[in-house]
Amino acid sequence: MALLLAILAARLSAALSLDPSPDAHLKEAEVEARLEVQEYDRNRKAGVRRRQELERLRKDLRYIAEELDRERFGAAPNLKDYSEGCLNRLRGLRRDGNIDPKLDGTLSRLEAMCSELPHKQWAESYPHSLIKAITTALREVADEATDEQELLLWLSQRLSLPDQLPGEEDAFSDLALFPQDISEAKFRKLGAIRIFLVKHRISRPKKGYVKTDWRRIVRGKHNVQIGVEIEGIARRPRTQLDLDSTFDIGDLHIELTPEWRLLHPNLPFPREGQRVRVRGWTYVDVFHRSELEYDPADPVMGINRKTLWEIHPVQDIEILPS
Repeated sequence: MALLLAILAARLSAALSLDPSPDAHLKEAEVEARLEVQEYDRNRKAGVRRRQELERLRKDLRYIAEELDRERFGAAPNLKDYSEGCLNRLRGLRRDGNIDPKLDGTLSRLEAMCSELPHKQWAESYPHSLIKAITTALREVADEATDEQELLLWLSQRLSLPDQLPGEEDAFSDLALFPQDISEAKFRKLGAIRIFLVKHRISRPKKGYVKTDWRRIVRGKHNVQIGVEIEGIARRPRTQLDLDSTFDIGDLHIELTPEWRLLHPNLPFPREGQRVRVRGWTYVDVFHRSELEYDPADPVMGINRKTLWEIHPVQDIEILPS
């Protein structure tokens, strides 16, 4: 009403200034004002409806993620069990009929991904973490998409599992799925599943390794997904629940993956206090607080962690003279 009165007042003022007999202008101004108010009201209602529909989609995505997380927290021992459990939960979501029909395609993609799990031999060492990456991808889209079209597009782009790990595919498809030497902003836009998989690369960087130090890496002086070489004192060496072997150099976390260790069984692993030279891929750990090795008391991996930058996977470890 306040807007209508303001528009009418403006029209009246304009009409009076143009004609000493303003009746015709007043009528025209009133009609135009009412039309503008009606258009404004329609747009406002449409905007409210779009926001409500977007919020419904966001809520449903989070609900789907919660359901799949229930399977992940159920301690299923292998890919086959995860596959069957997740498929049962997705069928339950369809059966209950509470998911927005616009997400039918998303449910179909998730069902396809879960059906494929038993055939993803590369994921046998970390099925728990892979399911977490899938549910993280759903939550990412729910949190970051600004409209319905973007939300549905991102879901179609980000919900897929490759047949092999980065480094096993042909060069063209591998680079398209898992780009190298990119900014942190572009890296984060890859989506949770691809970000999870690149830390399990089984190939060396084609451009070789840049000699640097841990301080430059944690300050973001390098791009993500490049090869680096650093030296330093190994701190807090240990093996995690997801089978990664880890240690720190300064504030930088370094992880040796089970598949790389399998391919290089003679690779040494440092003891506390040993001086080492390491080579590997730069990585930004967007999963930090949900990782199995998260320890709030750990100065590098805990709540006060100074940086999300890592070398992951590390590919060469050389023990240096003290």
